[in-house]
Amino acid sequence: MMLLGTNTSLEVLNLLNALTRKYSFFKLRRVDSQSVNVDLEQNYLLDLNLNNKIAISDTCWLIGINPRYEGSKLNLRLRSRYLQGNFKIIQIGSLLNLTFPNVNITSNTKILKSLVEGNNLFCQEFVNSLNPILISNAQIFKRKDSFGFANLLNFLNKHINLFSQSDDKNQLNILHPSLGSVGFLNCTSLKSVQNKDLKNAAGVYFVNNSFTNSNVKKLLNLKLLNFFHDHVHENKILITQNNSLDNKLITELKKGFN
Repeated sequence: MMLLGTNTSLEVLNLLNALTRKYSFFKLRRVDSQSVNVDLEQNYLLDLNLNNKIAISDTCWLIGINPRYEGSKLNLRLRSRYLQGNFKIIQIGSLLNLTFPNVNITSNTKILKSLVEGNNLFCQEFVNSLNPILISNAQIFKRKDSFGFANLLNFLNKHINLFSQSDDKNQLNILHPSLGSVGFLNCTSLKSVQNKDLKNAAGVYFVNNSFTNSNVKKLLNLKLLNFFHDHVHENKILITQNNSLDNKLITELKKGFN
């Protein structure tokens, strides 16, 4: 079994995908699950005309996103637009220093429900704004309620279109911190790793993987505690290809793997 991290390049992903087609005993797995409708690219990408829309907009909503670190180019574009004047940034999430003023209304996602229902005071911002923009990040697809959360944002986007003063329809913009994460979304055959994968695998090959991920850490701890010792397969081989490794973690892994 090969466990791929989200930082794996598209070239490596394509090569490994070709390898699994030639040799069926190789299994590719991702670190954690993501639930996203990949039928349309607009469901999980930034709008190609986003820069033009920012230029004619006066309000931008950032939902659970830190563009300063996740998308520096986008953050510079928002800062440039703010310095031009008549531009407001409203944020739903943790308090952040984006290098330009912004209004943080809450870190609770329940406010989205009140915004969709029209029972929130900030609904006036949509009515009085000119072509408001919604931007979130790919982390929403890792939530257990990802489909419901995405539908809530899409409903909010539809209400925005009712008051938009532009002929172009707005869409929910999803920012990815890396190009590889987009490739992972397009690779629909890449499933997330589960307990049964670790049970059935004769060995595990980690590629650009962070052992600090909660899902991987949980599975490794179960293995080190001999949770899978009654299973017919004994996966004694662990190979990792990474830039940095924790010496303490390596010592623990040697107890259950070679």
